[in-house]
Amino acid sequence: MAKWLNDLFEDYMEEELDDIPYSNQTPPIIGGIYFGSLKSLDTNKPNKPLFFLVVDKVDDDLYEVLKVSDHYEFATNIDIILDIGTMKVIVEIDNNFYLKEDEIGKFILIHQITEEEVNKILAFRDGERPSYLKTGFTPIFEEDIRNKFHQEEFNQIKDYHMRVFEILSEDEELLEEE
Repeated sequence: MAKWLNDLFEDYMEEELDDIPYSNQTPPIIGGIYFGSLKSLDTNKPNKPLFFLVVDKVDDDLYEVLKVSDHYEFATNIDIILDIGTMKVIVEIDNNFYLKEDEIGKFILIHQITEEEVNKILAFRDGERPSYLKTGFTPIFEEDIRNKFHQEEFNQIKDYHMRVFEILSEDEELLEEE
């Protein structure tokens, strides 16, 4: 593996933000790319940068989001590379999680993509492979640094990945009580 990519991974692992006190009073936007800190979701988490793309509203107060990263150099064949003007990002289609409206409100809207672009991303996730979407490289070896990067990205949000089941079971319990 290229030394520069290993060095970049080490920088990624050490990356921390200064505090970003922010509160957004507008409702979440489908197609919105948001930026903030992992620590704003859980004070026990490190103050690492967190980007995500809102792709769907799944319940009254719950949204499905996809992990986004500004480390596009680690893009694999299942990541979509987007140029959003001020920077390039990757949308990690296999790294979804769920946030409530007030949690999304702790992040800054930095860009918005169209509904058509959201639909193309979701179609890609469902197996369509249109040539107009730019993706990364296919890791050949298990120890490829890109795989390590994706595992770290998932580790950051894994608690929020599983929460849809908690919320749906709570809704089911409420229905049974009625």
